[in-house]
Amino acid sequence: MTYSPAKRSTVTIDAPKADLSGLPSRYVHPGELDILIHLIRSVDAHTVVEFGCNNGRTAAAVLRNVPGMERYVGVDVPPGYNFTCKVQAKEIPPAPGELASADERFELLLRDRGTFDLDADDLPACDVVFVDADHSRAAVLNDRELAKAIVRPGGMIVYHDDNGLEVVDVSKALDDLAARGANIVHIAGTWLAFERV
Repeated sequence: MTYSPAKRSTVTIDAPKADLSGLPSRYVHPGELDILIHLIRSVDAHTVVEFGCNNGRTAAAVLRNVPGMERYVGVDVPPGYNFTCKVQAKEIPPAPGELASADERFELLLRDRGTFDLDADDLPACDVVFVDADHSRAAVLNDRELAKAIVRPGGMIVYHDDNGLEVVDVSKALDDLAARGANIVHIAGTWLAFERV
């Protein structure tokens, strides 16, 4: 977790502890959900869209900890999806969104090719998009363009798995975007990065 990108700025964020009781911690490092929730609260978010909602843990945490949340849309893929990054092969949950499904503010969109099967008209205008789906370069670039089309001015895009590891393409894709002028900031001590819209 000591990754620091050479081509992008890094900030430290001390976020208050969120109520994560009863939620699993797989695929997230200590403090990351606290920081994500802090970022979402910082833009007074009422609608969040997550690309790659997995079992709904992040959705459940956000819905529990962000006052004023009205809608949370999780996008995922059905069993059988073939990730480009082989490290993700076992990340498709048997019941996508299950941890948030009892909350009436949560909506699950399953698509055979995930966000590649969506355009901006399929999603609500929102305050934050959390990108944590297919970690291939093509998917990260696709997800950013889709996010930019639906995030309101003053909102943000948050990326997970910005870790510099060769098994995923997230950091390389974010570095390339930054080289073309995107202001994508890495959060020290995490695998998170964000970009204000």
